[in-house]
Amino acid sequence: MSKHRKHWTKAEKLEIINYFKQHGVAKTKREFGVSSTSIYNWEAHFDEHGEDGLDGKMGSNKDDHSQEIKRLLRENDSLKKLVAEKELALRIKNELLKKSK
Repeated sequence: MSKHRKHWTKAEKLEIINYFKQHGVAKTKREFGVSSTSIYNWEAHFDEHGEDGLDGKMGSNKDDHSQEIKRLLRENDSLKKLVAEKELALRIKNELLKKSK
């Protein structure tokens, strides 16, 4: 098995997807020398994002998206803690005011 990985252009991926839809996965694999996993992934990206999904940049975009979500979750947690501390300070202040009356 070759260690060289083939890089497919958007046009090639589109041609493979169209061939796959007409002839099935087994014939497409033999004809183009592409794995069934790649075919199914390309089809899913094509169905979800159209031709732009075949650019090959989807993985990095996904990583950027998940990193942004993680950052926002951390920020959300810190803000929740800040609000909880402020709420606690207000309750203590109100209790002290009630006792002083």
